[in-house]
Amino acid sequence: MSFFDLLRGVGIVFFIVVLAGVIAYLGDRVGHQVGRKRLTLFNIRPKYTSTIVAVGTGMLIALIVTLGAIFASNQVKTAFFRLGAINAEIQQARQTAAALEAKTTTGQVVVNYQTLMSNSIGKIPQNASSQVRRQVYSQYYRQTVANVNRTYTRYGLQPFKEPKNVQQLLNSYADDPRLQSWLADTDVLLLATADQNQYRNDPIHFAITAIPDRLVYRRGDVIAQEIISSGKNVNVQLAISELANQFVPYAATKAPNNFPPYFARNTGVVPGVQRPEDMQRMLSGGQGGFVITAFAATDIYPHTFGIPIVVTLQKASQ
Repeated sequence: MSFFDLLRGVGIVFFIVVLAGVIAYLGDRVGHQVGRKRLTLFNIRPKYTSTIVAVGTGMLIALIVTLGAIFASNQVKTAFFRLGAINAEIQQARQTAAALEAKTTTGQVVVNYQTLMSNSIGKIPQNASSQVRRQVYSQYYRQTVANVNRTYTRYGLQPFKEPKNVQQLLNSYADDPRLQSWLADTDVLLLATADQNQYRNDPIHFAITAIPDRLVYRRGDVIAQEIISSGKNVNVQLAISELANQFVPYAATKAPNNFPPYFARNTGVVPGVQRPEDMQRMLSGGQGGFVITAFAATDIYPHTFGIPIVVTLQKASQ
């Protein structure tokens, strides 16, 4: 409990106490005035009439204040009329959270988040009309549903449940202004990716991800570099592997490159001028630091579906 919550609670209690005192005082004064004037209600003795009026006045004031609070505050309205339902929702949420926690700790993950779920790729051509965009989206969606149901039900996932308004959703994706801005410059690829971790017995989930097929690296561009120390115990193959599997994907996927992460993992080393054994001799017989660099082996687009690199080694500048 925060200090603010504690202060607010104390303030509410103090307000209720003061309000009760005000109501009691007003009821007493009204009853006193009725008693002094010896008014009667339904031929009841003035003594009892004043008591009834005092109690009724207090009740009426309390009712007016309560109704005013209910109409003025949604929180008060909720506390009066939906507290039981909210408690039930909280209990249900706790049970759901406990089930999800048990699933994440003991469940078997079939598909990880952001995993490619289909080998098929959709393609919307540059400057495509609305009709063509919608047609490509619909065809790719139907093809993907068939593929994921055929593939992942064998691994324990439940068949994909198609939304009722699926065509409306697909049309909204096809007419998205950002997609249209991409298509003004280049083609756009459509990929089916996992939008959440999926555990055994879960229904299949996937999202259609649109990616502009722009040039990410030109041939010969530097993608990543690493400085390594020379020495007889240095293994150049390990250095190349670290460069290709860690440094290159990291550099390619971060802004402004934004290369698709599912393709960035497909980094391949293309033979270049320097052979690994030549690099090993340089490291074993040299002194100080060396720079190992990964260059783009060709023009690289998302449709390249990977990052082919050429690796070179040179003495680090002092």
